[in-house]
Amino acid sequence: MRRTLHAFHVPVAISIAAALMLFSMPVAVFADKEADVAALEARCEADREERIKPLREMEIANCKADKRNDPAYCERYWKDYGNAQRGTNGRMLPRMFDDLPSCVAASEARNALAKQ
Repeated sequence: MRRTLHAFHVPVAISIAAALMLFSMPVAVFADKEADVAALEARCEADREERIKPLREMEIANCKADKRNDPAYCERYWKDYGNAQRGTNGRMLPRMFDDLPSCVAASEARNALAKQ
């Protein structure tokens, strides 16, 4: 009588499948949390842009009002208005409107995710 190993392979295969499902769940949960944080950060950037855009356009218009300035230069120079920048002492100056509620929530969520 010939013995088959089929009876042995089925429980092992089930065990392996169960282990894979168990270990892949934290990855899926982490991916969901990462997506949530990314959505919060996107909302923050949209809120910041909404506030910064009129200020940036005003600075560009003021620059272009000076006839000695090249309009393309004005566009390039002021394109990143409101972003973090390096000060004269070498320290970073914070970006504008980073204290909006959506930005604070995004920052807290990113920090919580990093601590996991």
